[in-house]
Amino acid sequence: MNTSKGTMRYRALRAGAIALAAWSVAAGGCRGDRSSEPPRRFFPDMDYQPRWNFQADTGFFEDGSTARVPDPNAVAFGRARFDPNEYADRPWAASFLAQRKDLLAEDDAVYLGKNGEDYVDYIPVPVTAERIRRGQERFNIFCAVCHGYEGDGKGMVASNFIAPPADLHADLYTDPIQRTARDGYIFEVIRNGVRNMPGYAHSINVQDAWNIVMYVRALQASRVTSLDELSQADRDALEGMERPEPVEQAPAESPTPLEGDAATSGGGQ
Repeated sequence: MNTSKGTMRYRALRAGAIALAAWSVAAGGCRGDRSSEPPRRFFPDMDYQPRWNFQADTGFFEDGSTARVPDPNAVAFGRARFDPNEYADRPWAASFLAQRKDLLAEDDAVYLGKNGEDYVDYIPVPVTAERIRRGQERFNIFCAVCHGYEGDGKGMVASNFIAPPADLHADLYTDPIQRTARDGYIFEVIRNGVRNMPGYAHSINVQDAWNIVMYVRALQASRVTSLDELSQADRDALEGMERPEPVEQAPAESPTPLEGDAATSGGGQ
């Protein structure tokens, strides 16, 4: 009996010593005060690896440069090498032809939305009904979730934001005196973002960004344009459009009594 108790006591002391040692090791890697020394790293996870600084010299390569040039005829990821004249009529090549045109262009007004150091006042590409419809499609895909389909900043997720998305009908984006009302500024925000809004250059190309700017201007004009200002053909088209039928809300179901209430009610009968 005494031997059994002694064994149990030994095991308890041993477990306590192991736990204390583990705690000491863990505490040693977490300093409670500020220090200029690097933290103790028990699991480096390959965070620090031997590397060369950019454009530094090295004796590893024959030319002494750490920066390597692509191999001859290498194709960048997401690009394709082809003769634009040979494949001009192929539908699948349209996006690559547009990319090629953008890569070879040097027009800052079109590709940066700037004229020198400041934003352009007006859209520098042709404005057509087809491009506005394309802008509406892109706006509804990428922008409406935050800014709302009407551009009023009341999108599906807007209620969850501490700072609401911009209302594109505000004076900040419609008053010509405001720098933020310039077409080039809106283009810049679409492509590169501003404050809490991320940029969409990875999903929206240059031409589609201008298409969205066109549609935003159309949305803004719809708020301040009266029916009398439209042509007869446009008025007839609007009046001929059918309004969607209102969706009737289903009646709310009567609440189910709680079990406790039912039990209390049953107990009183």
